Amino acid sequence: MRWSQPNRAPQNGREATLARVIETIDRLAPETKSELAAELDLSQHYLSELLQELKSDRIVRKGYVVDDARVFANAPAISELMRGAGSGNVSYRRLFDHLDRLESVTTEQYRAAQASFVGDDVERSADDLEPLANERCLVVLQELKSMTLTTEWPGNRVASDLGTVAKNLEIVGDRACFISDVTGKMGTDAAGIVHDHVREIFDGGLDINEHVVAVLFDAEVDRMDDLYAEEDEVHRKLDELFELVTAYDPEMYGHLATMTRALERSIYYWVHTAELAARIHSGIDAEHIPS
Repeated sequence: MRWSQPNRAPQNGREATLARVIETIDRLAPETKSELAAELDLSQHYLSELLQELKSDRIVRKGYVVDDARVFANAPAISELMRGAGSGNVSYRRLFDHLDRLESVTTEQYRAAQASFVGDDVERSADDLEPLANERCLVVLQELKSMTLTTEWPGNRVASDLGTVAKNLEIVGDRACFISDVTGKMGTDAAGIVHDHVREIFDGGLDINEHVVAVLFDAEVDRMDDLYAEEDEVHRKLDELFELVTAYDPEMYGHLATMTRALERSIYYWVHTAELAARIHSGIDAEHIPS
């Protein structure tokens, strides 16, 4: 049962009331049933009947707490909308097109940061691409603002998560600019095994990005295990790297530590993006998302 559908009125009054009960509990966390009944302007008897139904579906737990995983499981599914079912799909497809364009430019920024480290020439630097990344992120957020106003709850909670996805992607672009700047300030280039380790970490980030794109745009939630395995490998290389760079002089160590910390954060935001996308597609909280 779907509690509501985007851009469409609920099918009947009871469905609308159930959605209103969930939303009110989620917003206000009432301490008593009488307080909730007063807020909803419902009789306690009818409210008890509704709560019994919601508790049997595990949407609402004892103490009037909404179970996020169960709510998302019953929320309008992005994956279904992308397949073309329903009248509200056009705006979702347009939104995902905008997200795709944002992801493309921020990944290009990441590749430009990698090129700056290894000394390769690029057509456009991460800094050159930053205004475009900001513009595309703003387009996504404007689209989400409109969608939030026209989509029944809990579909607007999905819109909120997609807003976080957009900001995560923008942060990856920002981190790429920072990495490029730090690389430009390094007096000498890292060499040997340290240089190779940093390149491997960059490459690991791009492997993670491939999983992120598959989860976000193709709903391939089963890619999460591979993503986490790749993330573990990147963190192992980061740990090894910090041991290796202690052999450098303090200034070089500072540059490398600062740069790789930014690189680590870029990868974190990609992983978090995949986790949010997995929750939207499946209704199941991924490993890193706080409950």
